[in-house]
Amino acid sequence: MHSLNTVLNKFVKDFGLEGGAALTNLQKKWSDIAGQAIASHTSPFTIKNGVLILTVDTPQWMHHLSFLKEEILDKLEKFNVSEVRFKLGKLPAPAHTVADNCERMLTGDDKRFIENTLRSIKDKELKKSFRRLLTHALTTGKQKI
Repeated sequence: MHSLNTVLNKFVKDFGLEGGAALTNLQKKWSDIAGQAIASHTSPFTIKNGVLILTVDTPQWMHHLSFLKEEILDKLEKFNVSEVRFKLGKLPAPAHTVADNCERMLTGDDKRFIENTLRSIKDKELKKSFRRLLTHALTTGKQKI
């Protein structure tokens, strides 16, 4: 029997999803990697063939980052990023905002159901992913547009 990690890694590789997986990983850790000041003005947009495209919110920050490019690359070495390019654009809304809104829509019964369902899962990342999935499933249809 293969571990879940082995199966998922094979799936990601077989379907050419490595770039997406790497990008998601970078986006989750971006504030820790780049530092709060840089992260508040940038967001990883795409990664392909070792080239990371960062969305930058202002021309002034784009100019400033051009001086920090080598320092940023050093921090991204462990993510197999060999080049960084900048593009001007609007930053995405922080992911935690959506999750916080969904959390507020859960009833007490919903929260107990989630906790009871997740009780036996030991892996913290897997538990977090399932919590997000269950929260989304339970709040779909409850959201006001």
